[in-house]
Amino acid sequence: MSVAGNKSASTASTPVPRSPFQTILNFRDIGQSINGLNPPILLRHGRIFRGARPDEASVEERKALVSTYRIKTIIDLRSKTEHVQQGKKHDAKVRKLASDVQSKSSIAPIKLPDFCYRDVSLNGSSYEKTLLKRLSKLIALMAVGRRTEAIAILGKEVIQPRGLVGQAIDVVDSSGIELKQIFDVLADPESFPVFFHCTSGKDRTGLVTLILLLILEVPLDIISVDYMASEGELIPERALRIQELKEMGLSEEFADCSPQWAMDVHEHITKTYGNYRTYFDRIGIDGALRHKIKSNILEASV
Repeated sequence: MSVAGNKSASTASTPVPRSPFQTILNFRDIGQSINGLNPPILLRHGRIFRGARPDEASVEERKALVSTYRIKTIIDLRSKTEHVQQGKKHDAKVRKLASDVQSKSSIAPIKLPDFCYRDVSLNGSSYEKTLLKRLSKLIALMAVGRRTEAIAILGKEVIQPRGLVGQAIDVVDSSGIELKQIFDVLADPESFPVFFHCTSGKDRTGLVTLILLLILEVPLDIISVDYMASEGELIPERALRIQELKEMGLSEEFADCSPQWAMDVHEHITKTYGNYRTYFDRIGIDGALRHKIKSNILEASV
C-alpha cells in the first residue's frame, strides 16, 4: 500500500542504518533511512533525526551530537511523569557515584546548554483529559498529587486495552495542539538539524515520523519499514523497558512494534477525517506550513 507515488521499498533497498551510539538507542538520520528504501522523493541527509531518550548518553556521545551531527534543536515528546521518573533515576546515579570522582566526572546532566530544548508532551493535558473521561476516578488521585499511581491505573485500565494502535489514535484525535507545536519547529529553518525523541523512540516518535513522512509524501509501505526497524534497535533495553512499562500498568506488548501499526493509524486518519491533508489542515498544519517543512527537509531539486 502506498500513499504517494508508485515507487515503494524494494528488494534492492538498503537496510535501515543501525544507531551509531551505545546509549542512545534507535537513533537514525531519517533522510538516510528513508532514502535507503528507494522512495520516489529524496530527503536531505543530516537535517532530522529520531531516536530514544538521550538521558544516559555519555559526555562523548553528547559531544558527537554537536560535533558530528550538529544537532541544534531537541524535541522531547515525553510526559511530565516520565521526566520526573527519569530525574529521580539520574539523581540516584549521581548519589551512587558521588564518592568516585572519576565516575562522577563522566556523568552529564540530563539537559546540556549545547541544544535548544523543546518539550512537547504528546501524552500531555489534552491526551490525559481524553483518557480521564473513560476513568473518572483518577481525577481524585491527580488532585491530591498521586500522579504516578494514577498513571499506573490509567495505563492498566485504559491504555492497555487500546493497544499500540489505539494509543496512537488517541494522540491523533486529542493532541492536535501539541502536534502543531512540533511542526511549527520543523517549519522554521533556524531549528535544524533537529533530533526528536520520546522514551524508546518508537511510538510517539514513530507517530511524529509518520505524520512528517506523510507531509513529505513518502509511500506508506516505506514509512512502515522505517517504523519496524525500531524493534531490533531496542533489544538491548527491552528488559528495562518492560519493567518501566509494568510500573505504568502496561504489558510487554508495548515494548514491541506492531507490523500493521502505520497502516492502521493511517486508515484511522483517512476514515475519520477524509484524508490526511484534511486532518493536517484541521490541526493547523496547513498547506503553507507543509510547504515550509518540505523546503527544510526535501532535496532542493524536488
